[in-house]
Amino acid sequence: MKNNILLILIFFVVMAKSQTHRFVYDVLYKKDSTSNILTKENYILDIGKNEVLYYTRDFYVADSLITNNIPFPKEMKLNTSNIVSHKIGSNSYDEYDLLENTVLKLQTDNSQNWKLTDEKKKLKNISVQKATTNWGGRTWIAWFTSDIPFQEGPFKFHGLPGLIVEVYDTKNNYRFELVRSTKVDKIIENQFITMSKQMSIPVTWEKYKSTRLKYYESPIGFIRNGMPVSKDDQFFLNDGTKVNSNNLRDINQNLRARIKKYNNPAELDRAIIYP
Repeated sequence: MKNNILLILIFFVVMAKSQTHRFVYDVLYKKDSTSNILTKENYILDIGKNEVLYYTRDFYVADSLITNNIPFPKEMKLNTSNIVSHKIGSNSYDEYDLLENTVLKLQTDNSQNWKLTDEKKKLKNISVQKATTNWGGRTWIAWFTSDIPFQEGPFKFHGLPGLIVEVYDTKNNYRFELVRSTKVDKIIENQFITMSKQMSIPVTWEKYKSTRLKYYESPIGFIRNGMPVSKDDQFFLNDGTKVNSNNLRDINQNLRARIKKYNNPAELDRAIIYP
């Protein structure tokens, strides 16, 4: 991993000729703010000529599964993952929130009022500088490098004079760490991301909240309403779980409990209060 980071600056000159610059981040976060348990996931930041796309690595796996008509394994988190995109130089973000067979498209304006400091150091052998901001209901510390002159970063973080190598909040709920970069001469369309965008429903923030609350009231009912009726009255969730009349109630209760417990978004001021 360390060698991959060291190669970033070497690859950057070569990558300048490619169409898309891809950076991979480890994301460590607390699903439950009252717990000390951290979840680790890989996320991809694709910076193209006109658009920036941020998504979980699981979407790569999903693309392959769709191509080969294979059910999704239980460990995949597609039903709770978001796709985030925005145009280069714009503060307007499109966020695609996947609720099983429903995709909500929420457009928001996001910008951080960064305060640059004089503090500098080497982070994984990359020269970085410190910046801070209050955003999304949290205080964030970022380390960026002007050696990679993209004013981008993971999730919705952007606007610094260089790529964000690491960013975390002061209460250790979220940490985004750059772990590697890859050269991408030509992007092959990801079917899952394309399909998710095409089937998305544009919503306002108020509509987004009300839909999320409706989903919480009865996750299984919400999902079934968007699916064709099955003769044997059974169906599968995106994680491969089979739902039928025998386990419907238990699965519904478990989903409700998880939604309420794991309610610690990066943008804390956008946390939905579930009854």
